[in-house]
Amino acid sequence: MKNLLKIIFLFLLFHSCNEKRDSVIGNTYSVRGFSDSLSAFEKQKILDEAYQRALEVGNDSLRKKMLLEISYQYLKLKDSNKFVLSNKEANRLAVSLEDSSAIALTYWDLAHYYHYNNIEDSAYFYYNNAEKIYELIGSEFNSAKILLNMAIIQKDVKDFTGSEVTTTKAISLLKPLGENYYLYRAYNNLGTVFSELEDYSLALKYYEKAENFLAESKRQDQFYFLWNNIGVVYHKEGKFQQAVNYFHDALNSKDNLFLSDPEIYAVLLDNKAYASLKSGDTTGVHDQLLQALEIRKELNHEAGITINQLHLAEFFLEKKDTVSTIEYALAAKDLSQRSKNMRDLLRSLQILSTATSNGSLAYANEYIKLSDSLQKVERAVRNKFARIRFETDEYISQTERLNQRILQISLTTLGILIIFALLYVIKDQRSKNRLVKQKQVANEEIYGLILTQTKKFEEGREKEKQYISRELHDGILGKLFGVRLSLDSLNEEDDVESKNKRSECIEEIQKIAEEIRLVSHQLNKTSMIDVDFKLVLEKLIQKEKRQVNLHLIVDPSMDWENVENDVKINLYRIIQESINNIHKHSKATKALVEINKIEDRLLLRITDNGTGFNSKELNHGIGLKNMQTRVRSINGKIYFKSGSGGLEIKIVVPIN
Repeated sequence: MKNLLKIIFLFLLFHSCNEKRDSVIGNTYSVRGFSDSLSAFEKQKILDEAYQRALEVGNDSLRKKMLLEISYQYLKLKDSNKFVLSNKEANRLAVSLEDSSAIALTYWDLAHYYHYNNIEDSAYFYYNNAEKIYELIGSEFNSAKILLNMAIIQKDVKDFTGSEVTTTKAISLLKPLGENYYLYRAYNNLGTVFSELEDYSLALKYYEKAENFLAESKRQDQFYFLWNNIGVVYHKEGKFQQAVNYFHDALNSKDNLFLSDPEIYAVLLDNKAYASLKSGDTTGVHDQLLQALEIRKELNHEAGITINQLHLAEFFLEKKDTVSTIEYALAAKDLSQRSKNMRDLLRSLQILSTATSNGSLAYANEYIKLSDSLQKVERAVRNKFARIRFETDEYISQTERLNQRILQISLTTLGILIIFALLYVIKDQRSKNRLVKQKQVANEEIYGLILTQTKKFEEGREKEKQYISRELHDGILGKLFGVRLSLDSLNEEDDVESKNKRSECIEEIQKIAEEIRLVSHQLNKTSMIDVDFKLVLEKLIQKEKRQVNLHLIVDPSMDWENVENDVKINLYRIIQESINNIHKHSKATKALVEINKIEDRLLLRITDNGTGFNSKELNHGIGLKNMQTRVRSINGKIYFKSGSGGLEIKIVVPIN
């Protein structure tokens, strides 16, 4: 009970803050799974304990929900190993439960993990998988958010055409929903795409639309992001004073921006100083660049540090201070190489080729070689993204064609069956007509034949009556007589022992009814193999639901037609005996029967939350021995695991 309370507490900890993933890359997470007062060590400790507790939860649905949240918290804590493990387990459970939303969510988190680690092709692949699921289940908002993530990745790898197409698709989904903030993000991305394509007028047009949607949203404190981007466009156009004005407005658009978001504050300060440098106004530029550099060093923001160092190198190049220029350019080169920041590495080589006299040719050659290599890599990544989209669309197209083919085959088969049915009716009618004529011609002969056949039929029926009489008298009636005598003796008693005995008599009557059903099946020469075996199990579970909450889970990939009849019959009897034991001995309130196919083996698990049994019961229980005998007869293995949490019976049987 104590462990269960701990599990509930830890689960509520994650759900108490209305957790919601923020879909747009580049934004901070809006999820607050832990209190800010906790240290990273404390968070890790709580999360590790929650993870272990979640693995012990017997309910797959609850375990899936917990692992989804736990894996996400590991992602936030940047614990890659635990994130991958918990995400994989959550995905496995989601697939087994056929929970499409949960499957998509595991792909979403996995995509963000790969994006954080700069593995963009894998990130795009898993975002694409998640988006297709959301599209299939009609979750347009989630689909739009993931499309926006994909568009941003495409922009980052310079697949600008692909990013424009994907963003436009996201906008078409977002507009009917009235999601102004995400529309702002979408148009902001389009503005950045066309800024990179040097179509500055169209970029400013999209930024203007983004500004309008941001003004209508509840995130009006985000204008400094947008104004920074607009300032960058004006900087690229060579309109440096207009760029400076936008950077200045962005810096002053929010109170205490330095405290609330020091990273963007450093970006704006650096951009403003650099634009001022390009405009020819160097007043305060050096101090602003150094201040931005110090902030970024404190934040350990490597990409920002290299940009600052390059801007300082250009500042000193403008001042004709060659020594300082080379010093900052070399520092930027070393850091960009370590962090694999190819854009800034190229710029550092370009500055060094200009500032140095002895090594200018070597730096220029290195720049050309690296630039060509990067173009090939970017082209390969863009082709890979296109291949992912093509293969996914091709798979969907093949599925649609297959469905159409199945429909055509079904209609054709139905038509053929109707034709055969009509032919059969016509043939049968003709046969009847011929029979009538034959009866008219040989009425007396037929009459004599009928008398003979009637006599034989009566003899056969008499034999069947005698057989059924023996079965009922020797077996079933004897048991009923014994039960009746027991009930007569208990009729006037009302103590607990008598009630228990009456309950046993009722169970005996149920068994007798089962014997009658088996005799009936035997006489009709039918068996459970003539019907859907899964349906037979479902009917058994439904019939046995009394004081115990029974559930059945069957692997949808099971092909029962190819499973031997002997295996099916023995499995049915084992499940029937197990349920009977649960009702009689376990004191359980819930139980689960689960059948899975693992390669060429069938795995049957029967679990309950009852009292279990001891080793003596295992050695002396007739029902358990019968189970072991049945399992051996089908070349299987059976395992019993009993504890305070209940009983688990696991049976592994080889199948074709």
